[in-house]
Amino acid sequence: MSETEQLAPTAAIEASAAGIGEGEPPYPGAALSWGIVAMLFIAYIFSFIDRMLIGLLVEPIKKDLLLTDTQISLLQGLAFALFYTIAGIPIGRWIDRAPRMRVVAIGITIWSGMTALCATVTNFSQFFLARMGVGVGEAVLSPAAYSIISDSFPKSRLGLAMGVYGLGSAIGAGMAFMIGAVVIAAVANAETVTVPLLGVIKGWQVAFLVAGLPGLLIALAFVLLPEPVRRITKGEEHLTGQVPMSAVTRHLKDNKVYFWSIFLAVGMVNLSVLGSISWLPVMMVRSFGMELANAGWLSGSLLIVGGLLGMVGGGALMDRLGGGSPESRLKFCAWATVVGIFGAVAFPLLENTILMSVAFVIFFTAAAVAVGAAPSVIQQLAPNRMRATISAAYVFVINIIGLGAGPTLTAVIGDNFFPFESGIRYAIAIVAPFGYVVGAILFFVAANSVRSHKI
Repeated sequence: MSETEQLAPTAAIEASAAGIGEGEPPYPGAALSWGIVAMLFIAYIFSFIDRMLIGLLVEPIKKDLLLTDTQISLLQGLAFALFYTIAGIPIGRWIDRAPRMRVVAIGITIWSGMTALCATVTNFSQFFLARMGVGVGEAVLSPAAYSIISDSFPKSRLGLAMGVYGLGSAIGAGMAFMIGAVVIAAVANAETVTVPLLGVIKGWQVAFLVAGLPGLLIALAFVLLPEPVRRITKGEEHLTGQVPMSAVTRHLKDNKVYFWSIFLAVGMVNLSVLGSISWLPVMMVRSFGMELANAGWLSGSLLIVGGLLGMVGGGALMDRLGGGSPESRLKFCAWATVVGIFGAVAFPLLENTILMSVAFVIFFTAAAVAVGAAPSVIQQLAPNRMRATISAAYVFVINIIGLGAGPTLTAVIGDNFFPFESGIRYAIAIVAPFGYVVGAILFFVAANSVRSHKI
């Protein structure tokens, strides 16, 4: 029997969920562990600021570059999805063998620079290529972060740690809208702004500069952070070097029901969420007559509140229910998504701003629970030497579905079936509940599969 064949899937999964094995080094101290989470959290915030900023700037970008809603949706989603298609899995393989902190530093440098480069584009093609570069952020950061955090915390505290990291996506998306609102308000009385080196540029281009450049300082911090010790699960002790891709593929195939159910469940939740929040400020402007800056502040606030409730509150609660087992986490996700369906149906159609806001928080809290919990489950189920690669596959699937299809599906439905100013709200009302219904069913399938494997 070869060394690779000694990695029995069932034994590796059970050991991965069990905690510290005999002879393993202790987990880092609380101060260091939470310090690492804090830096990953900050990096995730910047990742989502750079990704989501375009959602608030739809109208001025459309006006200056003469784009349609569908073209804007391609910049929001497909540009990222193409990058994952090309590089996501190779990046995961790289993370499984390279110093993860250095990989994160490189990723932050690239995506921050490409965000700033968006300030110089003059047509759709240039913008699309720059947005593909921004996509390196999620492709590098999350697989590395999941691996780093899982080596820093025992399973009983993993849900909260992953939830805190995941909260960066909600706060980042919220801050993207808020930063855009501040910049728009600051340049409201000026058609153009003069910037050193770049000369005269538009206000929306200033927003990309403000969002992108500070990330370079965050990258520097990761060069200085210590690398957590990789924990070897039972069944991996005799392996040396990187696990072959064939072994990863075989492991995913042998355990395909629960892995792929989780991947697709979160993908469908992302379809709903990204198909909604990418157009949320636009919906507020077109349907409620809000000023763009006010729409940015309200959208950002709702995302942050929902993220806090779902990722931190939900993560802490899941650590206490069922001992943090994979099955209990997946059932929690399933029922949270069921509750979220009601918010998904209601928030795009309500005429009252306050009621719309409450319904949206319910909708987004449910998504935050699922997005925060799923990586914890995957880290518990995946052998250590495969974690980043399997996480990269997870990130690939959820972003191909969520980013690649969500914003564009909403735009296409709006452009073709509701081609009037407030039509985007009706497109959201179709996409948002659809993804949640499918996602809830898949979470229940994943939970039943985990139970049948007695994990």
